[in-house]
Amino acid sequence: MPENVEIERRFLVDGRFERPWVHESTKCIEIKQWYLEHKEFNVSFEYGAVLYKKKQLVSGLSQEVCNTLLQEPEWTVRIRKSHSTYILTLKGSRKGAAAAEFEWGIERNLAESIVDDSQYPFVEKKRYLWTNTDGFVWEIDEFENNLAGLIIAEVELEDEDATVEIPSWAGMELTYLRGWSNASFARMLTRQ
Repeated sequence: MPENVEIERRFLVDGRFERPWVHESTKCIEIKQWYLEHKEFNVSFEYGAVLYKKKQLVSGLSQEVCNTLLQEPEWTVRIRKSHSTYILTLKGSRKGAAAAEFEWGIERNLAESIVDDSQYPFVEKKRYLWTNTDGFVWEIDEFENNLAGLIIAEVELEDEDATVEIPSWAGMELTYLRGWSNASFARMLTRQ
């Protein structure tokens, strides 16, 4: 897979049927993701840094990475909490099954000084990691709260043309459909 590119296929799952990922041998991670305002995101060439509302979140970036970050007009800016770890993610516009993606760990105090449930759209979910018979690891997200009942499975690939065995429980493919991203769900919920 090219560096800083995420290639994935996504599927809607009907949770009323077979759910092999809930077995004890499958790893489960509780996740909360906040979606920040793109217009408050900035890149500093001088410090090789990513800033949000003038707070430096990441530093020590190369000029090449800074240039790449400035070339994408509409990054989706997200902070994810899983366990006690916080990760800043920038996702670019999707082209087919691929999108540019950058991720950096950020300090807990810094993350908590930014994220606020009343200010930023967010989603909560349980993520199960399930390995298929072909060796591919699937991430199955069971959403919670206002999205309870929604289940989406995705598999990351090395290239878009990779042959992957689609499990029998995977339903409609969402890969090429707009509006089915976690960011879209979070923003939809804040408009209610």
